[in-house]
Amino acid sequence: MNEGMRRWPGVGWFLLFVMLVAPLLALSWWLRYGRPPATPSELPELTVVCLGRVDGLHPVAALDVPLPGRVAEVFVSEGQEVKRGTPLLQLEDEAYRLRVREAEAARTAAELEKEAAEQDRRAWPYRLAAQQTAVAAARERYEAARKLLEEKLKAGKLQIIGSVELLMAESEVRQSQKFLEAEESRWREMQVINPDLKVRLAETRYQSAQIAVLQAEKAVRDCVLVAPSDGVVLRVQVQKGETVAPGGLQSALLFRPEGPLIIRAELEQEFIGRVREGMPAWIQDDARVDSPIWKGRVLRVARWITRKRTAPVEPGEWNESRVAECLISIEGDTAGLLIGQRMRVHIGENRSYPTTVLPSNPR
Repeated sequence: MNEGMRRWPGVGWFLLFVMLVAPLLALSWWLRYGRPPATPSELPELTVVCLGRVDGLHPVAALDVPLPGRVAEVFVSEGQEVKRGTPLLQLEDEAYRLRVREAEAARTAAELEKEAAEQDRRAWPYRLAAQQTAVAAARERYEAARKLLEEKLKAGKLQIIGSVELLMAESEVRQSQKFLEAEESRWREMQVINPDLKVRLAETRYQSAQIAVLQAEKAVRDCVLVAPSDGVVLRVQVQKGETVAPGGLQSALLFRPEGPLIIRAELEQEFIGRVREGMPAWIQDDARVDSPIWKGRVLRVARWITRKRTAPVEPGEWNESRVAECLISIEGDTAGLLIGQRMRVHIGENRSYPTTVLPSNPR
């Protein structure tokens, strides 16, 4: 009896060990082999609902004049369709036209300087020859004065002439010597002068004056704001007599370039992995219950996350949130859609979503 009781503690410890370890082993096996496999491919099939706005494939452009000035005339009105190069508005250009005249006068002066420099270059060989002749004449004068002084010195020894004449002869020699040195110095100076440099300098000044004329003429042309492409004027924000300047608080015009309408949807970060290019989408007005439904397709998903494009805070929107922009094409007639219209977009294969969509445009 005592021997059997001594065996029971060992068996009890073994059973206790099995009861503790067996659940841990079972849990480890289930975590590794028993969990059902993840199916990430199913995520894109889920419907993603997001908000977006109607925009053009080429975004709306804020047009402004590149020069400050007063508006002289506005040629277009809001909603008007224009062609590329059509004048939209014009500034008063009197001051800029005066600058053109000033630049043209400076160009004329530079042209005259250029002609004068070319004349100097053509006349330079004759000036060198004249200076060489002047040096020879000065040398002959010096030699004659020196010989005359020698003769007067001989006559002075014989007391034929007085001391005054000797002093005058000596002064004449010194003067003729200084004159010869000056002419020779002038000759050496003219030999190192390059007349082509003056011509090149005059040509450079003329080119600079020509550029100034072109700049002044461009300023006159810039006084007229033209359409950068075919499109529609959405808003005119200036009027005749108003002073405008580039970089102001608001641009002069808002312009939508010609092109198809799209939806710029805003994807929250949690939905980015579920949306890919080519996925179908259904679009409707976010503010209307009876809104028609347009069918579309995802064109592109942004590769970065940033703040929303819409600057002003509107009800139901939180502009500090960061989103990824998603471009969605619109199929069917888009005549009833307006730029900036807020839309609700359903992206993905959703069989339960209404399928009554606007018909596509006939080709």
